[in-house]
Amino acid sequence: MTPNLLLILPALALLACGWFASAWFYKRKLDALRGQVKAIRHTAAEHASQTRRQIGQLQAELATRPPAPAGQRAKHPVAAAQAAPTVVTTKLRIPDHGFEATVIGSTGFQPTKVMD
Repeated sequence: MTPNLLLILPALALLACGWFASAWFYKRKLDALRGQVKAIRHTAAEHASQTRRQIGQLQAELATRPPAPAGQRAKHPVAAAQAAPTVVTTKLRIPDHGFEATVIGSTGFQPTKVMD
């Protein structure tokens, strides 16, 4: 019985030491991850508050602007562009390697072509 007891006691001691070492190691890792999450949350909160300030400034600027008369609104280029949309195409100067030239519309995408 004593040989078994001599093996069991060191095994239990090693088991306890291993448990404490792993608990210490992973506690440090978890604390580091919590610090990173805290920093990310702080950065996200700063971005949100900056965005709120910018939106508030833009709303204040728009509130102080007098409305344009109806006659000038029709002459404004943005209003004209909204009334009659135009498609602007741009050809890229990239070597085609045997392919047809790429055409990109004003939306940033290539026009849809129906395949035969």
